[in-house]
Amino acid sequence: MVERKKDERKKEKHIWAIAGGKGGIGKSFVTANLGIALCERGKKVVVVDVDLGGANLHTLLGIPKPPLSLDDFIRQGMRSIKGVLTETGMPNLRLIAGVHDILALSNPKQSHKQKIMRHIRSLDADHIILDLGTGMSPHVFDFFLISDNGIFLVTPEPTSVENAYQFIRGVFFHRWMNMTTNNKVKKIIEVAMDGNNPEGIRTPIDLLARVEKVDKEEVKIFKNKMDSFKPRLIINQARNRKEAELGFAIRSVCRKYFGLEISFLGHILYDYNVYLSVQRRRAFFSDYPSSDVAEGIRDIAARLSDGRGLEWSLS
Repeated sequence: MVERKKDERKKEKHIWAIAGGKGGIGKSFVTANLGIALCERGKKVVVVDVDLGGANLHTLLGIPKPPLSLDDFIRQGMRSIKGVLTETGMPNLRLIAGVHDILALSNPKQSHKQKIMRHIRSLDADHIILDLGTGMSPHVFDFFLISDNGIFLVTPEPTSVENAYQFIRGVFFHRWMNMTTNNKVKKIIEVAMDGNNPEGIRTPIDLLARVEKVDKEEVKIFKNKMDSFKPRLIINQARNRKEAELGFAIRSVCRKYFGLEISFLGHILYDYNVYLSVQRRRAFFSDYPSSDVAEGIRDIAARLSDGRGLEWSLS
């Protein structure tokens, strides 16, 4: 009689990167509390502070300055990133702290980035959430692109929306630059990266049209590779339904002008208690587990828990 074999299939892992292109929109807050919400669903979660130079994710989890961080992982030449994992005191939730010294790893070497990204992929967790730094530097784009499908956060303010479009545009250009080996195409992308370039390349669709004049096959290959690139969107600090529904307008603009399909995961309401929890250095979920904000984050966690990222609906 043949003994029944155990199911040895590798457990699926999801990596989410939370970005925004602008400071003060709540990336660390959403990272911390989305991690807690996923743990409530029985998931094993690691949150990683990849804000290299302005780390504060530990504060949003109510943790004093962790003894070890990504800086120690790089500078001490640790063989495994597991050595800098910090227990949060919450079941199934662990933290990898970021760099506190703004001059330490704010502009990491390519080899350092590759090491961090490689070891992040090796972590034992159902979900790994990366809290990215502010801005649109190449290393922020790199960390965004290692995720399954990154999440960008937007607040209902003109500056935040504008920065979100610029971030998506920058990620698109950066992804193509990394994927192509065609030097002519690389030069076109370099020109396009200047938002005021004389060739008038303003959007991803403009770039596709420009490259098509040089190499139609290159465009075809890139489009095929881009099919899996479907960023997610969260509206944070919405004060009313109209602001919450801003996500649908952003999704339409991205489809029309960028040629990208964006999944709108949902919204998180504005609540002054968020500010108070930060001031108290407490995890928001610990003090306000039944709040509308907590319920909004739980809804988003439910959409991410199986990795499909189903969209929020108007109902």
